[in-house]
Amino acid sequence: MWMPDVPLDRRCRWRIGGSAPKFAEASNEEELRALLAELEDETALVLGGGANLLIADEGPGAPVVVLGGEFKGQELHADSIRFGAAASIAGVVQTARREARSGLWILEAVPGTMGGALRLNAGTAEEWLWDRVIWAEAMFPDGRVERIMATDIKTSYRTIDFDARAIFLRAEVKALPAPPAPAAPAAPAGPAGPAAEREQVEKQHRDRRTAKLKAQVYDKPTCGSTWKNPEGFSAWEVIDRVGMRGATRGGAQISNKHANFILNLGDASAQDVINLMLETRRLVHEELGLLLEPEIHFWGFPDQLLAELGAAA
Repeated sequence: MWMPDVPLDRRCRWRIGGSAPKFAEASNEEELRALLAELEDETALVLGGGANLLIADEGPGAPVVVLGGEFKGQELHADSIRFGAAASIAGVVQTARREARSGLWILEAVPGTMGGALRLNAGTAEEWLWDRVIWAEAMFPDGRVERIMATDIKTSYRTIDFDARAIFLRAEVKALPAPPAPAAPAAPAGPAGPAAEREQVEKQHRDRRTAKLKAQVYDKPTCGSTWKNPEGFSAWEVIDRVGMRGATRGGAQISNKHANFILNLGDASAQDVINLMLETRRLVHEELGLLLEPEIHFWGFPDQLLAELGAAA
């Protein structure tokens, strides 16, 4: 059932944003299909963990649906992991780490849900989730569900070329097991043996998490990396070079620890964040000749403003 005027700020990691004019939760395909049918000509926005999202102070201006129930599950298979779109990234990564499954270290210390990770093609600068996807299923506004193979999707850094109206339901990703460690009293495995391969999986996860926790910000509401890395540069580096590290507008501040993070100091508005982003993008273009592109998504903002930010409408 759709509920009117539901606040969204507490549902987003930035703790910013107005209310949804309509809001609902769906625990299975049938409920989601029924909710979409009630919308007629409106298109629903799907909210996961709100980890890479800025919602306008006036709200998203569209119905918002959250997935739960069966969409939160995950299953371990012989050489893969299958998960629902509402499964937490942390939960899937923990399974991969515990079971010594390769490849998902790229999502260590990434907040949010796996549906958001699919939509944003989460990962490192060099390796992305869609490099590991076998298939994904999505529901379209008319209620039909399609299975999309990884080869059907055009991917790039932090984005995929796929219908924005489609709601990811579930997916399966490659996650090959490391060989089991030999049982005692067998001789210890050598550098290329089974135990070493299991340790390599653990080390990849441990090193990735350690690096992220050391460099990034987790003690204030933030949306993670604000801008994509320009080709040949790190976004934090160019922001630092134009003197915007630590800059504050209203209740929002560019982090002194990591200049590609914008913090909510306690009472930031969406407009405060936008003001910092517009000024940063202008200075980087004027002084360095680079055009920054946002890594985050935006709900409820006019197309003209999105164009000024370098974001797709």
